[in-house]
Amino acid sequence: MILDERRKTKRLQGESLFDKFACQNDRAVAPDAEGVKDERGFKLGKLVLFSAVFFMTSSAFAWPWSDSGEKKQTAEDQARIKDSLQTVEVRNLQREVEALTRIRLQKADSLEKLEAEHWKKRYAESQLTEEHQAETRELDGRYSKLSTDLGRVSEEVMASKNLTGEAEEDAKSEETAYDALNTQVKLSIDKTLGEVTGDYPVGMNGRLLRLKQAAADADAKVPNTLGAARGYLTDLLLRHELTYTQSYGREVSQVGNRPDVNVDRLRLGTVFLGEVAVDNGDVQALLRSGALQGKVFEWNATLPPEMAANVKQAVTQASEHTIVDIPLDVLQNKAIKNAITETKELTWKEEFQAFFKKGGIVMYPLALVAIFALLLCLERFLVLTYRGHLGRRFLKKLYALVKDSRYEEAASLCLKRETSLSMVLFAVLNRARDKREDAERSLQEALLREQPKLERRMGLLAAMGTIAPLLGLLGTVTGIITLFTVITEVGTNDARVLAGGISEALITTETGLVIAIPVMILHGLLSEKIEKVTSEMYVQSTALLNRIFGKND
Repeated sequence: MILDERRKTKRLQGESLFDKFACQNDRAVAPDAEGVKDERGFKLGKLVLFSAVFFMTSSAFAWPWSDSGEKKQTAEDQARIKDSLQTVEVRNLQREVEALTRIRLQKADSLEKLEAEHWKKRYAESQLTEEHQAETRELDGRYSKLSTDLGRVSEEVMASKNLTGEAEEDAKSEETAYDALNTQVKLSIDKTLGEVTGDYPVGMNGRLLRLKQAAADADAKVPNTLGAARGYLTDLLLRHELTYTQSYGREVSQVGNRPDVNVDRLRLGTVFLGEVAVDNGDVQALLRSGALQGKVFEWNATLPPEMAANVKQAVTQASEHTIVDIPLDVLQNKAIKNAITETKELTWKEEFQAFFKKGGIVMYPLALVAIFALLLCLERFLVLTYRGHLGRRFLKKLYALVKDSRYEEAASLCLKRETSLSMVLFAVLNRARDKREDAERSLQEALLREQPKLERRMGLLAAMGTIAPLLGLLGTVTGIITLFTVITEVGTNDARVLAGGISEALITTETGLVIAIPVMILHGLLSEKIEKVTSEMYVQSTALLNRIFGKND
């Protein structure tokens, strides 16, 4: 019984050990799909090992009790045990084989599933890779295209910017040119407006309206330069048409000394216009004043009887003949004007006013220069007369006090006079008790103080003498410009008109020279007086130094 129990225990231990090895083998084989292929060989080796271990164990437990009587029974028992063990072992092996077969099949199925899943994943991965590569190629193509498009668009943008910049520059240039043109048109309109009142009076109202409208177009917030230029040129063309056309007819006079009177009017360009009243035969004519500045045309109804008869005859004959004799000089210079108008004797004041007016606007600064120079000369003369006075009695009394060494009294005497000489001598006397070097330095300081007082404003007086002829020359140039402007507009075939205009233009030069010559003479006289006073100060101060310090030495 004990032996059976021990055998049973050993058998159970062996089975448990076998199961333990089998389980370990299962755990070792299950995770590894590659180990399933060697599973059968491993199981057979394990079975052989187990049989050897069991046999050795059985032998170890059996041999101590073996004796001669029981050897046969024991051999039979061992044979039966061996057969049982072999049967059990075969069954166990069969079970193990079946289990291993099931495990192998399961592992094979798992492996097949894993391989199928693996290849499925590989296929999906390949598909994804191909899709990714296709998308990558597509994106690369799109990126390349977009890069090309971006470069082209950038170039187009830069070109557009350049074109925009050039267009802006052209627009600014055109705007500047347009503004300059508008300014030029405006200046021309303003100039013409200023000249209308002195121009030919016939049709003046219409001209003023046209020019005012043109000026308004040029001054608008958004200037209408074309409209302004059109209005200005229209007025200019009408003015030229008036200059080179003639007319005759019965009209209502709106100009001259008798407006709203029915008259017979004859106009020949802008050089002659005569009217004869229908009711009483009174005559008036439009004459050129002959003045190069100011009013150019004026009406004259107080013609001499012979002149009035000739005008009336010319107007009357104009309805019958194509050619009439004009009883007036078309130039209408000053001599003819004076001949056909009443003249009166002018006083010297009126003559001076007329002379001053002929000189133009430059006569006003010339008058200011003359007045200012006269005041400077008067002021310098008074100052030099007072401060440059050299009194002989004063010097005798001063030298007498110096001879007695009464320097303080001599200095007080100098302070009472307040002349340049007395101030210089006072500087020497104030240092009479000191050394000669101190007195000389004090003398130099006094001379430097007094000499500018004597020469003050002499440079300004010389400048007035220089400015006067220059202003006269300026007036002459201005007058000649005005003369040639008038000649350009009205023309001339008489040299007396040109000579008269130049003579009037030279009035300012004459006036400038008349002012400059006396001013320069007075400047020279005053300069000589200053030099005389300065020399006397040097002489008397040196003499005083020698009297004081020569005695002490």
